[in-house]
Amino acid sequence: MKIYRTTLRTPAASLSGQNPLPCFRDRNHNKQLINDGLLEEELTGFGYETAFRVLPYTMQDQYNRTLQETDLNAIVMENSRLKAIFLPDVGGRLWSLYDKQEKRELLFRNPVLRFANLAIRNAWFSGGIEWNLGQHGHTCLTCEPVFFARCTDNEGNEFLRMYEYERQKCLFLQIDFHLPEDVGYLAAHVSIQNSKDEPVPLYWWTNIAVKENRNVRVFSGSKEVIYIKPETQKSQNSIHGFGHGEMPYLATLNGLDASYPNNLPYSNEYFFQNPAQLDCTWEAAAYDDGTAFWERSTERLSYRKMFCWGNHRGGNHWKHFLSDDVGGDYLEIQAGLAPTQVHGEDLGAGERCSFTQVFGGFQVDTEQANAEWEQSCKYLYGCVEQALSANQLTALNQKYDALYSKKPNEILHHGSGWGALEAKREPSIIPQGMLFPESTLDAQQQPWLSLLEQGALPPLAADELPASWLTDTRWLPLLEASLQNDENHTAAAYLHLGVMLYENDQSQQGIDALLRSAELHPTAIVYRCLAQAMVQQKESGQACLCIDKAVKLGGVAQHHAFAEEYIAIHNSAGKYEQAWEFYNSLPDVMKRGERIRLSAAETAFELHEWAFLEEQFTYTFATVREGESALIDLWFQRQSLLLAEKRGIADYHALIEEVKATIEPPYNLDFRMTPPKQIK
Repeated sequence: MKIYRTTLRTPAASLSGQNPLPCFRDRNHNKQLINDGLLEEELTGFGYETAFRVLPYTMQDQYNRTLQETDLNAIVMENSRLKAIFLPDVGGRLWSLYDKQEKRELLFRNPVLRFANLAIRNAWFSGGIEWNLGQHGHTCLTCEPVFFARCTDNEGNEFLRMYEYERQKCLFLQIDFHLPEDVGYLAAHVSIQNSKDEPVPLYWWTNIAVKENRNVRVFSGSKEVIYIKPETQKSQNSIHGFGHGEMPYLATLNGLDASYPNNLPYSNEYFFQNPAQLDCTWEAAAYDDGTAFWERSTERLSYRKMFCWGNHRGGNHWKHFLSDDVGGDYLEIQAGLAPTQVHGEDLGAGERCSFTQVFGGFQVDTEQANAEWEQSCKYLYGCVEQALSANQLTALNQKYDALYSKKPNEILHHGSGWGALEAKREPSIIPQGMLFPESTLDAQQQPWLSLLEQGALPPLAADELPASWLTDTRWLPLLEASLQNDENHTAAAYLHLGVMLYENDQSQQGIDALLRSAELHPTAIVYRCLAQAMVQQKESGQACLCIDKAVKLGGVAQHHAFAEEYIAIHNSAGKYEQAWEFYNSLPDVMKRGERIRLSAAETAFELHEWAFLEEQFTYTFATVREGESALIDLWFQRQSLLLAEKRGIADYHALIEEVKATIEPPYNLDFRMTPPKQIK
């Protein structure tokens, strides 16, 4: 078995930076969901701690759709049967798992690396296996560098360790990959360590992309599922209902077999409610050419999921939008700790959650794999058990868990400097099996290193932005102690104190601290933070005043996100003339910014600036958000208004549903997750 570094020549888009402005979490931590037939026991944790949250991370929205041949850093692990390729600069994504004997790729390996707006932090890409830790949605680490290291077990066998400090929940993630010689599966032993002396919300889903072709069929360890019910969805932007059903015939599919994803007419997902026992914690995707992908895990990781984009126009658009326009057909089979991705639970103070998951491929009898679903399920489980029995998995888990504290022999790739910063603040919380060299400390950690070692944060000029943010309240005593410094240093401390308090549900105290910072030393960033706090407090007038001050203090010159937020905040307040005047005052290069144009499109509709709006309707936006329908909604409203004028009707709103059902929108705008409702 070999472990080595290399580069992978791939057509790739560039992720060129981050939006430095902090995005506050939803005030209600629990996502507001629709119970449409869940069992009583399935209501436990439903929505718990699953609402939007991104801080202390910031948004990664600096990319476009241009592809260039790029040498991506890669870590390779291979034996005589399998070759695994990891991308350490983008969350450690397992990009490829290649069966050398069968000469076939087991995963969906995207022919390109192309970003789109699907993750918590915006940027995401499809393909391979993603390790989702932290918050509902795609992990904050999905486009971040992570550590990889070479390790050796007690028998002298090498294995590969991936690790990083996830600083939103203050969790240490460690995944040990094992691929002994002549073994036909890759094993991943996952450990999630809570570094805090209090419980923290826990979220984990292993997201596996496999090919969506050859009449693929999905199986798992239970016929009981929670599935989405789009008929309860009020709009493209609203949440759908969740109900309980039994595979393979779900009520919303009118008699179609849901185990064949190609039968699903809309973007859909269902969650297998597998009992926490070894004969149930598995999933497989079988194809009509006799090939199959399988995975199984220890009991802690019991739930499974199938996601597909559906066979409608919008879903097919998403698949190709994420790839090279022809080779993007994929679906996802996933494994999680909770009944669905909108169920939450806590990881106890100082606790560690661990499990082993294995991945591989095998051949199946196509007739048996396409029989009655429960019969085929039993057959597929027999194939999984033959590939790796429950007893063998239990033994592997015990062996791998004993290696948790083994120190690495060699670091193959460096992640962020946040682990090294925490090692300086409180060395005792660092797991023994992780090394965080001081050399990884960079500009993002320097202000906090200054606070730790010198008792003060660097002062900020009026038009200067902080290098980073922290929301871990273990830093609160240091921030509070630094308030005794001179006014310029204290103003910076009050800014960070305000963000930390506001993000940690001390809303008024946070606002007070931000106001104190503005009083001591007015800065664009503090007024912008106050503007967003006012938006959440539903004080639209105050929000406009604050973002006005942020712009006057040089915010737009610092970053285009100030301009985007100025327009959006004024739109929300109904101040469209001010928003349009501001947009037209921007430099041409900033006017071309995608998110600025998307905000200005709403302004243009309200002011009947049709030429500008029609131009936006023809453009393919790289950063359009999954589930975001603002631009296509404007297109439908525009067509409804034109139809109303033609028919002599005063209120165009009455025609919107008719237009949606009868007029096909431009393909470049159509990212709808569900088909249009038919007019009865």
